Amino acid sequence: MSAEETTGRLAIWHIAETYPPDYGGGAAIYIRDVCRMMAERGHVVRVLCTEDADRDTYAIRTEYDGLIRVDRVNLPYFKTVDPEGWRLGLIRWLRHQRRVARLVDGLLVDWRPDLVHYHACRPLGEEALSAVHRRGIPMVGMLHEAWLICARVMLFRSPIGEACEGPGAVRCLVCMYSHYDKTHLRAVLKLPWRVVKLGAYPAYRLWRRQRARRRLIGAIAYSRFIARMHAGRIGGPVRYVSLGVDLQDLGGVVPLRPRTPLRFGFVGGFQMHKGIGHVLDACAALKRRGLVFELHVWGPAGGRGSEEVTSRGLQDRVFLHGVFQREQMWAVYEQIDVALMATTVCEPLGRVPMEAAAVGAPTIAPAIGGIPETIRDGEDGLLYRFLDPKDLERQMQRVLEEPGLMRRLLGNVRSPVDTRNMASAVEQFYYDVVERGVSRNDRMTVPLAERPAG
Repeated sequence: MSAEETTGRLAIWHIAETYPPDYGGGAAIYIRDVCRMMAERGHVVRVLCTEDADRDTYAIRTEYDGLIRVDRVNLPYFKTVDPEGWRLGLIRWLRHQRRVARLVDGLLVDWRPDLVHYHACRPLGEEALSAVHRRGIPMVGMLHEAWLICARVMLFRSPIGEACEGPGAVRCLVCMYSHYDKTHLRAVLKLPWRVVKLGAYPAYRLWRRQRARRRLIGAIAYSRFIARMHAGRIGGPVRYVSLGVDLQDLGGVVPLRPRTPLRFGFVGGFQMHKGIGHVLDACAALKRRGLVFELHVWGPAGGRGSEEVTSRGLQDRVFLHGVFQREQMWAVYEQIDVALMATTVCEPLGRVPMEAAAVGAPTIAPAIGGIPETIRDGEDGLLYRFLDPKDLERQMQRVLEEPGLMRRLLGNVRSPVDTRNMASAVEQFYYDVVERGVSRNDRMTVPLAERPAG
């Protein structure tokens, strides 16, 4: 079904964990970008997301992002303590899921979207998908990570802590009934106690997750890695769409690099999975060698950032700037000579290298997941061995000492794809899946967004 053959607008309901201005990393940025692109193209767009607010649990607060209606449901426990409810146990989780079903049903009483775009909203769990499915509304996914196929979200396998090759009944059960015990032997020794403590809850959630992903009729992946991992494992085709980054507010001036001293930049804050500890350890080792540089850190600090810096004696090397607003992003990257990623999980894509490249800066990052798709190792950035802080240190030392390396990296940096240029690809995907999800007998010639509910 081509865009020319489609009459009228689509009514699209996005279900997401976080929607800006609430912080949600790169996923939240992509969700907002896609929503705005579709609204600008005339589609009716709504968002259901979660928040932590001082009001009743499950209460909904409605606001607008331009023409986009955003319904924020208050789930403080999930937002601040236990995002996926693993600590609740089976009984309390089932109660929560019943509330989620009523929530979804209530929002669909007077409005029926043509399509639901699901963004792996952990606090709402599998029941949000099931509730939509019972209404017969076509659902697609946006694969920001591996929630649909991985109960640990990031395809990082327990007990030994390695990248996972994808879901499997035994493999997933082993993963969920262990807890990064380092060896299988230690995990087996702890297994009886964990089975008693956890009961059937993890197995039940794995079963529900498997059913939920089969209810999708398609998905968009913005990395080839995550597309490959989901192919054949959800209930429809996975389409790779390189979403790039939104370059709308990008200035035309590229700063002179490298500065003296060279500035490393890290925009993941002190979130544990972002690997700030590895970065600080590498900086401490480089300082002991007498190398001169600066590290500038943006992002959540959680009250312990200064302590982590001071404990390593890096007060004269590391500078903390806190969380920046979206409109400040390009100004932040302009202050960086070399961006750093040090993720300790299997990232679906390297967004930081693309954002840095947009202002002409190379990136050093681990060779895991989709990150190598955004860095040409040795040409416009450097890759290091995943979870190997010594190798990260080696690559940082290279840009400080190796003659000609920084000049080569800077000269080869390429501007990323502009997200706005991908709007037609996302829109065509919507048309295709809606056509596939609506039988020929139900097809109508009136604008899709004007179809009656029910």
